[in-house]
Amino acid sequence: MRISYFNYHYDIEGMTQGAANQIRALAQGLNRMDHQVDLQFRRAKPPGENRGYLGFKKIGWARRYGHFPRLLFRNFSQLQEEKRLLDAFQPDVLLAVSSYANFSALLAARSRRLPFVLFCDGPVEYEYSLFFHQVYYSYPLVARGVEGWNVRAAQRVITISEILKGYLMRYNVPAGKIQVVPNGVDPLAFRAQPPDQELQERLGLQGRVVVGYIGNFEYFGHVPQFVALAGDLGRTFPQLAFLFVGEGTATPQLRQEAAQAGLQDRFIFTGTLPHAQVPAYLSLMDIVISPYRDDYLFYGSSMKLLEYMAGGKAVLFPALGQIKEVLTDGYNGLLYEPGDQETMGQKLRELLSNPELRARLGVNARQTIERSWTWERQAAKIARVLQQAREEYRPGR
Repeated sequence: MRISYFNYHYDIEGMTQGAANQIRALAQGLNRMDHQVDLQFRRAKPPGENRGYLGFKKIGWARRYGHFPRLLFRNFSQLQEEKRLLDAFQPDVLLAVSSYANFSALLAARSRRLPFVLFCDGPVEYEYSLFFHQVYYSYPLVARGVEGWNVRAAQRVITISEILKGYLMRYNVPAGKIQVVPNGVDPLAFRAQPPDQELQERLGLQGRVVVGYIGNFEYFGHVPQFVALAGDLGRTFPQLAFLFVGEGTATPQLRQEAAQAGLQDRFIFTGTLPHAQVPAYLSLMDIVISPYRDDYLFYGSSMKLLEYMAGGKAVLFPALGQIKEVLTDGYNGLLYEPGDQETMGQKLRELLSNPELRARLGVNARQTIERSWTWERQAAKIARVLQQAREEYRPGR
């Protein structure tokens, strides 16, 4: 099967690096199944480019109210380019990642009488209105109209969690049209391995028990309580250290609170790292946590959780969304109710006190990944959805 794969992420080396890794992994999985994939990052900025606001974008009101109309009109120039891409590759099906205010892929598929499959890895209208409302006016009625049009017009819709499937059904589509294909992990890149000794020495972590966090700090919650817990645990476990990989809005507060509590020697911050370096840093961690905010609508499919588990790590997570489908408390990880900081502290203390428990959870976590959560398995599910779309497609309907 020949598959054109369009996506519209912009900052694929920064904020959307995780989404870009997902897209590349699925494309590679499809290629390994002898499908031919033409992967197109349609809006990706060149690595290292950092554009400032130019022209009308320098004017606050113009930037706020003109952003969405600009994205809408950009569809028409994209449409011509995408028609040329389809003509050159001659695919059997077009797979496109859902993007805010975007409908060019749908029109391109229709113009070339191709089945169109929409991949929704997030509720784009909801995310824009939630996270960018202070910068851009979202024109919610129009934005929901565009998102709903794509969902209804697609031959099939792929999404990454049952919660997100429920969200998309608001657009009056039958449940059977939406297929849930969660994220996966490369079990060769992420595997149980001894600590990277050079890195361990450079960071001063020899002989220490390391609790780690990797990812976006936008949703790292309850910072004062977490720092207080870290200080309390440090009095019981003198070799305890915390390793934080990533950046986000909570990072400055975490640094400041740690400094005020005198925990600078226990808290190590690396900043954002290329994805290829993450396994080495993960190898240094004995326990991996993700203290997400309890007010966060967790509709995603956590690639970080799957990477931790593939690495054979003991994980401690809040019981949010799909996390509850992956983790069984006490078998392949530990769970606590979102916002229950007391239980989180108790379970973290239990993990620090019990190396045998950490080892058992890690072994079971790795086995869980091997059974059900590799990119190859998820790519095979997507291939079946694409094939169904081809078989059901009737041009003109």
